[in-house]
Amino acid sequence: MELKTLAILIPMLPLIGAALVGVVGLRGLRDRSHWLVLTGVGLSLVAAVWLSRIVKGGVGEPVVESLTIYEWISAGAGSWLNVTFRVDALTSVMLLTVVGISFLIIMYSVGYMRDHHGHAERGYERFFAFLGIFVFSMTTLVLAGNFLLLYLGWELVGLSSYLLIGFYYQRPAAAAAAKKAFLVNRIGDFGFGLGIFLIYLTFRTLDYNAVFDMVERGVMADGTLLETSRITTIALLLFCGAMGKSAQLPLHVWLPDAMEGPTPVSALIHAATMVTAGVYMVARCSVIFASSPLAMTLVACIGAATAFFAATIALTQFDLKRILAYSTLSQLGYMFLGLGVGAFDSAIFHLYTHAFFKALLFLCAGSVMHAMGGVIDIRRFGGLAKGMKVTAVTFWIGGLALAGCPLLAGFWSKDEIVHAALYSNMPWLGAVALVTALLTAFYTFRMIFITFHGPLKLPQGVEHAHESGRWVTVPLMLLAVGAALAGYVGATWHPGGFAGLFETEGPIHHFLATVFAPAQAVLGGGHGEVGSHGGASYWATYWLMYISSALAFWGIVTAWYFYRRAPMVPGAIALWAAPVYRLLYNKYYVDEIYDVVFVRPLRRFGGLCYDADRFFINGLLWLIAAVPRAIGYGLRGWQHGAMQGYALAMVVGLLAIMLWALIRSAA
Repeated sequence: MELKTLAILIPMLPLIGAALVGVVGLRGLRDRSHWLVLTGVGLSLVAAVWLSRIVKGGVGEPVVESLTIYEWISAGAGSWLNVTFRVDALTSVMLLTVVGISFLIIMYSVGYMRDHHGHAERGYERFFAFLGIFVFSMTTLVLAGNFLLLYLGWELVGLSSYLLIGFYYQRPAAAAAAKKAFLVNRIGDFGFGLGIFLIYLTFRTLDYNAVFDMVERGVMADGTLLETSRITTIALLLFCGAMGKSAQLPLHVWLPDAMEGPTPVSALIHAATMVTAGVYMVARCSVIFASSPLAMTLVACIGAATAFFAATIALTQFDLKRILAYSTLSQLGYMFLGLGVGAFDSAIFHLYTHAFFKALLFLCAGSVMHAMGGVIDIRRFGGLAKGMKVTAVTFWIGGLALAGCPLLAGFWSKDEIVHAALYSNMPWLGAVALVTALLTAFYTFRMIFITFHGPLKLPQGVEHAHESGRWVTVPLMLLAVGAALAGYVGATWHPGGFAGLFETEGPIHHFLATVFAPAQAVLGGGHGEVGSHGGASYWATYWLMYISSALAFWGIVTAWYFYRRAPMVPGAIALWAAPVYRLLYNKYYVDEIYDVVFVRPLRRFGGLCYDADRFFINGLLWLIAAVPRAIGYGLRGWQHGAMQGYALAMVVGLLAIMLWALIRSAA
């Protein structure tokens, strides 16, 4: 099958499945409607794997192609209103991540969106149709070959997330969370749209290849020199969109509230799709961002600030899903930190590994919530490991990967980013990343020890902790395998960066070359000469890995001591540092500040506009309409319904006309 056909099938198959739910599911399949979307996304995954094999290529350079799918409006050689797909290594990695994780989440949803008796929830068909539309939107965004199609996919992802977050629209909190996500993203998307307009004004095309080529040559469409200020403005406007979609400071406030949606939605949004769209966009536009040192510095600083900011908040939260939400904010900060220091391949590598362990953790949280009758507050249950062994073991694996424990997925990608930051021109960013890694390990195992260990404690009304069915547990086990082993896809001893994306090498490539040098010699590898097991050079190269590993274990042991051995200590610390604790528990009061500075003034302004419309504008219209109404009111006295009156009026009128005619003729 040719590359173009595969590229078309990947987004279209989920969309067809979603459309069939409306045509067939609502009328016939009902609680079996999931098969339509599951089949569509499953076939899309097969196509993505096939496309990946073609892109990778057996021999020579990886495939990089721009495919014209549909010619809409031709504008000569610089056609930009065409539907074009760009297929390369970055596209392939993103498609495999998005479609693969989405498939497992949809499989999990089949069991999750049912009650304990196996009955489907209200809106079951609608939920799976929304999931299919979401996958279509995200794959369209990834495959886009020009900025116009990118913007279309970008907005479709926002719309789909709005529908999914607000799935339980009967609940005010869910409806409010959906509106909040939509409105906050509009702020970022406004800047993103302006950035695309400026790209067209500068380069007279929106095609990736043409734009990136002119940026590399440092010229505009008319051949004049491309000014640094112009490319910086473009990069910063594009980054506005990334800040909104990927929930970076200060546009992060929508993401924790998005937990009001069903747990599969939380996993889908937080793991591999919507929130990583900004990371993907910056990586795709790496040529633009790398041409602006100011933009790169800003991306790195905002990423590091978001990572630390969110990690500190997660230390004090008790809602299991919200802890994971702030963890997602923190990990997204890591990705932007990697992008900002030029480690584009490491950022995409972390996006890829993060998708596995974060999806796993969210789905495990959903399994706990399902078993606890909807309760998600970790203070209300504990000791669940005995009754929920699969969930407990898989949560442990995901937690270890998130904490960056050696040899698990998160370890490889996180250390690549920290290394790049430490050896950049802003090494203090690397120090922030290391401190954040310590906090991550602590808050991750804080929730694990409280939830799964210690004496059994259940919410009122729950008789026992029980594992969910296979629709839930099988995806957990598959994701656990990915959380443990996914890092080895990118952490190889071969040069070229993750998946050969940006032709760079990181310390982990050298580390594995050293560790596996004997095995490579046996297998005939050619990179065994890199590095050395002994001497100062070994420690100079690999000291960071041992420090980050030690920090991860330090965080885990501290959490174990605080919440298993001395459970009174956290409360004592909270009392001793009460102002700091309240600051973190209340999320730095950012929502309250926004409410005072933006929301209330805008509501008052909206009220003024409404009053002006209701009283002033409507008053003017009433006055204008009052004139014909008054005339009509005066004349309606003549219309009393008596025929003789009408006849008399006609005679009088006729006589008046005749009299007027006679006077005229006499004159």
